[in-house]
Amino acid sequence: MTARGVLVTGGCSGIGLAVARAHAALGDVVVVLDRHAPDTPLGAGIEVVAGDVTVAEDNERAVARVLALAGRLDHFVGNAGIHDGGLRLGEADAETVRRVLTRVLEVDVLGYALGAHAARPALLESGGCMTFTLSDASYEVQGNGAGLAYVAAKHAALGLVRHLAIDLAPVVRVNAVAPGGVITGLAAAGATDEQPVFADAETIHGLVERLNPLHVVMRPSELAELYLFLASPAARGMTGEVLRPDGGLSVGRGKS
Repeated sequence: MTARGVLVTGGCSGIGLAVARAHAALGDVVVVLDRHAPDTPLGAGIEVVAGDVTVAEDNERAVARVLALAGRLDHFVGNAGIHDGGLRLGEADAETVRRVLTRVLEVDVLGYALGAHAARPALLESGGCMTFTLSDASYEVQGNGAGLAYVAAKHAALGLVRHLAIDLAPVVRVNAVAPGGVITGLAAAGATDEQPVFADAETIHGLVERLNPLHVVMRPSELAELYLFLASPAARGMTGEVLRPDGGLSVGRGKS
């Protein structure tokens, strides 16, 4: 099988890193676009381009690097994101709402759109695909720690997936994965700076486990297999679809 060219945004940690490593393990050429270049290599077959997904030129540089290394782009993974820390209107002043909502929408929606825009020409040429990281917040609006900005952004990203699926058919397939409560290094936009969402991982693990009917907490490496599936010939009949490894949140809440 010819090595594929893959671009993963936000691929230096969490789900993005797991997807990048899963592709590289198959012999694919992987480029990661991330704000912070790591001190140590991410692994064989993975190259990092330092940049911001909210900047069009940075997305274009990342695509150009994939093309330079692999000669093609087959899979664009829009994954870079930021949380809102559970923003609620009744607990924040207007300026905080404005600041956090602007930042989250900029990264989680505009960042996806700019990445898709940069990747589109190369994917049309290769007949490749796009896969986006959504969230249970694309469907659930309470009880999962997501606030106003994050829920709005993930609902918007769901709309983006559906729009692109129609817009790029029949050449490029566009799908998404919407996990529920994966414990990663995700940061939350605050009134003045960014803070980790999962600072107390052990407590959060228990909360997520009790939240869903299956009482599961998925690992990034497990989720990566779903991204590989969506990029494979086995998923050639799928576009505009969202895989939801959320422990069954779509059918009900868990029991404590």
